Amino acid sequence: GRRLLSLEPGFSIGGALDIREVVGMAARGKVLEPRSLVEIQDTLISIDQLRDSLEKLSGEFPLLWNIAEGMVKLGRLGKDIAKCFTPAGELLDSASPELAAVRKQLRQARQHLLDRLKATLKSPRGRKIVQEPLITEREGRYVIPIKIEFRKEIKGIVHDISDSGATVFVEPWTAVELGNTLRELVIEESREIERIIRNLSAAVGGHEVEISHSIALVAELDLVLAKAKYASKAKCVEPILITFSENSRMP
Repeated sequence: GRRLLSLEPGFSIGGALDIREVVGMAARGKVLEPRSLVEIQDTLISIDQLRDSLEKLSGEFPLLWNIAEGMVKLGRLGKDIAKCFTPAGELLDSASPELAAVRKQLRQARQHLLDRLKATLKSPRGRKIVQEPLITEREGRYVIPIKIEFRKEIKGIVHDISDSGATVFVEPWTAVELGNTLRELVIEESREIERIIRNLSAAVGGHEVEISHSIALVAELDLVLAKAKYASKAKCVEPILITFSENSRMP
């Protein structure tokens, strides 16, 4: 271990974390949080890189390779997860063709709805009846703030009233159908996200035995390297073993 550190000063276990508990939860059917999946992704990729590095050095460090050789390469699963998430755990459009398609429709539907509401705000009647020329959200629906005295001037659904009672937040009838379309797409997106995360969790859970075994070997290597680093820092020397014969005498 110490010789490895002298030859490869930057050598380390990398981004491998002890993910055994969360992988066990996935194996029992739990749907994991995106952040947990990102940690699993980083760990699986790190294990592959660690194993590959020690395989290249197997001739010089056979004992370390003897430990690392038992690690199961699951970097492909890690990369499958990586194509789905940002480092912060946000789901990317590339997670599935269905998600990319529904998000494209969602962006278009939202823009269409906002354009319709902006036109209402900018109209002569709109400028007279709105409290402020802004679009806001209430209960997942886009609304505009109408002065209470002009409530009857516009047809629509009231979603909220300000604390002062001076403003009502109205979804105009002209925007309701567009709002319904947007809501349907939001639900569709949510279901596709849930499906992707459930499938990834199941894939992780299906490899619980291999992942747990690999993590145990990473922990073993970590211990070996920790001892080597301590020995190097403490400037310890390896003992020289001398074999005495039965006839040997101590001076």
